[in-house]
Amino acid sequence: MKNKHRLSQLSFRQKLILTSIACLVIPTIGMLYITIIYSKLIIREHSLEKATQSLVIVQSQINVIFEEMVSVSNFVHFDPEIKNLLEEAKTNPVAARTLTNRLEQVAGDTLDLRITLLDKNGHAFSDYSFYDFDPRKFIEKNWFSKLEQLSPYDTLFLGAEANYLSSLASDKSFVFMTARALREGTKTPPYAYLIVSRSEASIRERFASMEEDVYLLNETQTILSNRNQALIGSNFNTILPIAEPVFPDIVEFKNENQLLLSLPLKYAKWRLVSVAPYEQLTERLNGINRTGLLLQAIFAISFLFALTYLLRKFTKPVFVLGKVARRVEAGDMMVRSNIRGSDEIGSLGFSFDKMLDRIQLMLKQVEMEQELKRQAEIAMLQAQINPHFLFNVLSSIRLKLLMKHDEENAFIINSLSSMLRASFSNQEEFVSIAYELESAKQYMELMRFTMRYPTDSVVNVNIDLLLETLPRFILQPVIENAYKHGFVQGGGRIIISIEKIKSMLKIRVEDNGTGMDENTLTALIHHIKQQDLEIETLQIVETDINSPFHGIGLINVYQRLKLIYGDSFKMNIESIHGHRTTVELVLPLKRIGGN
Repeated sequence: MKNKHRLSQLSFRQKLILTSIACLVIPTIGMLYITIIYSKLIIREHSLEKATQSLVIVQSQINVIFEEMVSVSNFVHFDPEIKNLLEEAKTNPVAARTLTNRLEQVAGDTLDLRITLLDKNGHAFSDYSFYDFDPRKFIEKNWFSKLEQLSPYDTLFLGAEANYLSSLASDKSFVFMTARALREGTKTPPYAYLIVSRSEASIRERFASMEEDVYLLNETQTILSNRNQALIGSNFNTILPIAEPVFPDIVEFKNENQLLLSLPLKYAKWRLVSVAPYEQLTERLNGINRTGLLLQAIFAISFLFALTYLLRKFTKPVFVLGKVARRVEAGDMMVRSNIRGSDEIGSLGFSFDKMLDRIQLMLKQVEMEQELKRQAEIAMLQAQINPHFLFNVLSSIRLKLLMKHDEENAFIINSLSSMLRASFSNQEEFVSIAYELESAKQYMELMRFTMRYPTDSVVNVNIDLLLETLPRFILQPVIENAYKHGFVQGGGRIIISIEKIKSMLKIRVEDNGTGMDENTLTALIHHIKQQDLEIETLQIVETDINSPFHGIGLINVYQRLKLIYGDSFKMNIESIHGHRTTVELVLPLKRIGGN
């Protein structure tokens, strides 16, 4: 309550300044908070995406290395020449030498790729010198007995094995190997054993250019390859002791946040694990983000001071006007604010200063406005009385003509009265076909009376269509064109046909007047197409439908119906010079009642 009471005691100027500052500060704080949160998320996603892309590249490169080793194994396994040489080499030294050359050819230009073949009889063949290593010692390895247990054509992957070649062991201490038992069928015993190896350095080289520390692990979390050779063979959990690591994730280790990523390799259930200091990866982006936030804060504070200064300056006239108003309320009618300017406050000050001088003038203006109001009410009443007076006079004239047995002129007067009454009384935009036909008949009776040459009309319409609706006064302008242009040189006939085609209403107005020549018809159709373009670009103004006799021609009818029905409305015009003119309107059906 105290805070509310204190707020109510503040002036308008103070409330405006405080409200403006609050409207600036609160959204700014919220925006900065949201920006910080989303920036952290974006930086995290960006760093994760960058690290993932790097790891995917390494994954594909290592997969290529193992795929090459498997491809070499498959080639040696299924090459009939090598199988024949292996069989002949048991007794033929030339075949043994040829087999060794063949293995060297298979190894190709890959310098650290080594191939070893061991047959069941203890014969060994390789693409390296037996002085470096005796291949028959492979039989003594713990993993060699597993080859018998492998499924046919399956391959055993071995990682982080000590380099068996003594000449390379000092530089390349570890090798990766694939071993396979060669069989002729799925159920036959092996006839030989194939071992393909590559140095661990070929994989470690892929990690050299990466910012992240990448580990190649087997299914038991043993490190098979890493930039630090001293870690090879140790357990990954001793490096990063996490019970159940989740990938990707950010974990704290040695007081630093580490970004963890993992991707599986294609073979041997091995996987790559990437460990990177999160702050190191995001240092540049965080710096940019902090700079951006600092600039935003500086701009916000600067704008706050500028806003406060400008609000005090702009609201000072309001403060002065308040003081002057209080003095006027106390009875001092001579005080003036002397506030001037071209803006609203200056205009308010000027008006306020002139207010006391214009009190009497304002009273006179009020009296004058009351008088004008009374005159307007009288004029409105007269506007309502005049049409009724005109209808009464026309009815009196018609009655006198009937009394004199002048039925023809009485009929004309009745048609004129009915037409005027329909124009003044019915302000609906849509009317029934029956109503529109009746108005058209009255108009044609009046035109027949005024025409120099005799004319007549025929109306063809199904009685079931009389309750369908259409916009008011769309027939009269079309009929008017026929009288004004078609029957200038002689009389004729107007035929009005209305029929239903599916869900559309087809209105046809045909006259047997003079018609139009080809140039006139072409110009008219072109003008109608221009109306289409104008309607599509909203460059025309719809005719006021509340004013009587608003239809002023064929183009007016087209514009109205096009605006009402859009593309559902179609107009077709045909004319034969000297014979006839036909205007056809097609628009959607609409019923107004059931009786």
